[in-house]
Amino acid sequence: MRLGIRHKLVFLSLLILIVVSFGFTWLHLALSRGWVEEDLKDRAIAFAREIAATIGDRREFESAALLHDQIQQILAVRQNVLQLDILAFGSGGTKLVATSHPESRLPFRRKEVDQILKGQVISRLMKEPNRRYWEVMAPVTLEGTVAGAVAAKFSLDRADRQASRIRTWALALTAVSVVIMGVLMSLAVQLIVDRPVRRFMDAIARIRSGDSAATVRVETADELGAVAQHFNEMMGRINQFSDELQARVKEATAELDRRYQELQRLNQLLFETQRSLGHADRLALSGRIMAEVAHEVGTPLHSVAGHIELLRKELPADFLSEDLARRLAIIETQLARVVEIIGQLLDLTRHSPGEPGPVDANRLLRDTADLVRPSLSAAGLSLEVVTAPELPSVQGHRNQLQQVILNLLTNAMDATPAGGRVKLTTRALENREEVEVEVSDTGRGIPLAHRTQIFEPFFSTKESGRGTGLGLFISAQIVREHKGRIEVTSDEGRGSTFRVVLPTGRPA
Repeated sequence: MRLGIRHKLVFLSLLILIVVSFGFTWLHLALSRGWVEEDLKDRAIAFAREIAATIGDRREFESAALLHDQIQQILAVRQNVLQLDILAFGSGGTKLVATSHPESRLPFRRKEVDQILKGQVISRLMKEPNRRYWEVMAPVTLEGTVAGAVAAKFSLDRADRQASRIRTWALALTAVSVVIMGVLMSLAVQLIVDRPVRRFMDAIARIRSGDSAATVRVETADELGAVAQHFNEMMGRINQFSDELQARVKEATAELDRRYQELQRLNQLLFETQRSLGHADRLALSGRIMAEVAHEVGTPLHSVAGHIELLRKELPADFLSEDLARRLAIIETQLARVVEIIGQLLDLTRHSPGEPGPVDANRLLRDTADLVRPSLSAAGLSLEVVTAPELPSVQGHRNQLQQVILNLLTNAMDATPAGGRVKLTTRALENREEVEVEVSDTGRGIPLAHRTQIFEPFFSTKESGRGTGLGLFISAQIVREHKGRIEVTSDEGRGSTFRVVLPTGRPA
């Protein structure tokens, strides 16, 4: 059970009130009891002295009957006197002259009698299980000599009964005052502490529920009023800071979104550029094929031109008519033009890819995946990249190898319907002497009859206008130039997997 501030203050105050009030009450009663005892002691001593003083001469002191009558008269008036003895001191010891209780005398000892003989007054407080009383002894002086003593037993019963009633009333009044003070203190705590605290709690609850404009209305000039003013000022600064922060976050989000869109556009542009480069590579391959064709065609054309020149020289002059000479000239001119065109084609197709270098296959795979990721996402395909740790690098041309992976990814993307998955994997083979790059998809697969033709030039299973049939041919040629191999496995209707295996640490 959790106690609030109000209950804690009330309970603690009540505890303090109970301890202090009852403690002081009990101390007051104890002191009063002591004062009453001392007062009764003085009264008993005064009573004994008065009785002793009333004995005027030795004749009266030795008259037991007279003293007995006086004792009875005194006891009839003073009900708190329980016993009264008149003692006479003589050479034979102490003698009881008169008493209110003949059966027993008050038990004063010899030592106390000696103090009486010196003129002193003896008093002692006696306690029994159900009663208390004072025993006093005062000397009786006759003719300047202590002749005897008056011993009295003075009861405290009346004083104790009064003390008990006073104690009961005092404790009851203390309890009532504690209850009244507790109620008044509870009301004071509720007005001064509990109500302002509840206003704070209500404001905090409103703030937690989203009402940032909530404030605390405490109009007092005390510490709680100052705390409320500081709380409201703090909430004002927090709201201002929150507004500024939200504005900055909004600006940053807009800037981030703009840059993300720009990055997407650049990635798409880069991807298109890479595809254009692939197309250029295909055109370059076409150029190389054309160069081969030109080389193969050029040689016979040179032979034909030579034979035509020999034929012109060997023909008799009368046989070489003007019309025949014109036709031979046309043939020579056109042959020269074809040879020139072939030469220009050969000049255009001559280029070098540069020196090979170490290629990090993992990084190459991730960079290429970043290029195609926007296009894959737009096509509704998921892309997973799994790279082997501490994969050795391969020796080769990075751009050409990226072109191989890009061709395989493009084919996988074209062959996989929306909702499919494309996966890129690298792993080390043959005691880390070879690296395998795997491109797999969940597309429609390759029919068995086409698998032996897919690496041939100008072979394509794509729709007309979507492929030249040179991508896999170029890829296979690049892999061979890097002294590697490319393999394919396919399950029609479930997808295909292309594996490119490249050697490590050896120049391509």
